[in-house]
Parts: sequence; C-alpha cells; structure tokens
Amino acid sequence: MINEFGKRLNSARKMAGLSMEALANKAGAVVTKQAISKYERGLINPGSDVLIALAAALGVKVDYFFRPSTISIEGLEFRKKAKMTRKIEDQIKYQTIDFIQKYLELEGILNNQTPFENPVTRPLVKTRGDIEAAAKEIREKWELGQGPVPHLIELLEDKGFKVFEVSDFDYFDGLSGFVSGMNIPVVAVFKGDDLARKRFTIAHELGHLLLDFSQAEGKNIEKLCHTFAGALLIPEAVMKKELGGQRSKITLWELKKFKGIFGISIQAIMARAANLSIISSNTYKSFCIYARKSGWHREEPGEYQGKEVANRFKQLVFHGAAEQAISFSKAAEFLNMSVAKFDEEVLFVS
Repeated sequence: MINEFGKRLNSARKMAGLSMEALANKAGAVVTKQAISKYERGLINPGSDVLIALAAALGVKVDYFFRPSTISIEGLEFRKKAKMTRKIEDQIKYQTIDFIQKYLELEGILNNQTPFENPVTRPLVKTRGDIEAAAKEIREKWELGQGPVPHLIELLEDKGFKVFEVSDFDYFDGLSGFVSGMNIPVVAVFKGDDLARKRFTIAHELGHLLLDFSQAEGKNIEKLCHTFAGALLIPEAVMKKELGGQRSKITLWELKKFKGIFGISIQAIMARAANLSIISSNTYKSFCIYARKSGWHREEPGEYQGKEVANRFKQLVFHGAAEQAISFSKAAEFLNMSVAKFDEEVLFVS
C-alpha cells in the first residue's frame, strides 16, 4: 500500500524528471532501481543513509519526504509544442503542484489569502459574440477601461490567481487548472518567453479558467481561447477605432505600433482583425503564409517593452521573514535557495 513517503518520493522524482534507474544512478551505490520502486509503492522504507542520498540526488531536503502532499490540480489544460514528452509534462505538472503547495502553506502561516471570484456573469460560450461579451465584462468588472493591460500577471495575482513561472522547457507555453476542492485558479507559464507571447499565453489560459466551452460552436476550444485572449488584450472598439471598420491591407508600421502599445504579437493582432471582419479571411490567409515564410513564428518584428513577472509569492516570503513569521531557513526553502543566498538578498529598513 502506497504511503505518504512513497507519494512524496514519486512526486520529487517526477519533478526532477528522473526515471527510477536514473535516480538510482544519481544517488550512488546506496540504492537500486528495484528498491526505489518498492519505496514508491510503500512496500519498504529506506534507512537514513538512503534518505540523505535520495534527497541530495533530487535536490530537496529530507523533510520534504515527510510533509503531506495535500493538493492536486484538476481540469488541467496544457498548451505545449508537439515535441514535449510525457516525462517533461509530468515534470512541469509536479513542479507546479509543489509551488502551489508552498504558496498555500505560506498564505496560511501569514493569514494572507486573496479570494477568487469569476468576473464573468454568464461563462457559458456558444458563439464568438459570447467571448466578446465576456472580455468586455472582465474589463468593466476589473476596471481596466479600453487601454492596454500593462501588468497582466500582477493583475491576476491581485484577483486570487496563483501564477507559476516555469524556468526551463522553451517548448512549453502554459497550463491552467484549479486546486482540487478549492476555488483557487492556477496558471503556469514559460518564464523566458518573449513578453507578447507570454501575455497572450496567460490570457489564453484565463479563457480556460473563466469560460465554459462545453456548448461552443465547433468545439475547437484552443482557437476559442485564442479568440478570447485577443478580445481581452485589445477591445473591439479600440481595434475598429484605430484600424477602421474594414481594410484590404494593414501596414507593418501599424502592426508594430499596436504590438508596442498593447503587448500582443503581430500575428495575434491580425487574427483579431480577421475575427472582427476588419480584414477578409483571404487577406488573413495571405498574411499567415507570408509570416510563416518570413520566420515570424520564431521571431517577428516589433517590440513590447513592458514587464511581466510573478512577484506575490516572493513578496510574501520576504514579508514573513521580516516579521519573523517564518525563519530564514524556511524562507530560503520556500524560494529554493540556500540560507546564505537568502541572507544576501535581505536588507532590513527600519
């Protein structure tokens, strides 16, 4: 019967992206692949020397194995490139779960929770018109006006979303879901992506979390979330005011200007123009062919100079350390750094 240690060992191993054999090799001669299998199934328990070796190999502290695994994420939606393997998918999933578990533990210690409430009154989507209405309602409820949303991640953190930035795996875009049994939305996004792509991915995942596509026309949920992301980042009224009601062509200068102001890619802007019938489907198709031939799917013209960083968790850690609600060692553990490194970052001002 699987025990808590077995669950935690399995989670840590998947979080590190290691097979049982790879973990045994990394831990040295003290443990075998067969023994690790038995540990994870709860058939036997390791001695102290094996525990220390496993912790070192996995980059965790020994007490990690004995903290209860209290959460899971349901309704998980992955946005990824085709070459992502199941092992990498598990690695990102378990890294996200580990981060969220620490996040909720920290909020509990500080008694500093931010409740989430869906701003969309009627989340059921049947047509594109429902998506436009939902995006408009979000902007109204969150008091965003008609302008750009300069700090999308900070906005979501203020609204009760837990945002995790994944440092590796540049072929990963994002994922979303809810903490099981809790009304807590989770978004994970690739940290190092270009800002326009990162913002679009976050807005796309927001569509998964806030809207119900079960009765949508065509049922292509990923495309519908793309439509929602565009609608949220650039309101319909702004698109039509700046570009006009109908265009045969749109200049690169105009597209770069939009990208620089609203933080959305040229390709997403053109898709938005097509969805609003500002350009024809043939014009959009021709643009897509040109963009592909020009390599814009890898790197496109224009630049957005904003900033998108998930700061709330780190801010809570420093707050807790400053108020002595958590120890420096606990704070360092939350941030996956050594106590010495954390001590370097702390500067108290009184």
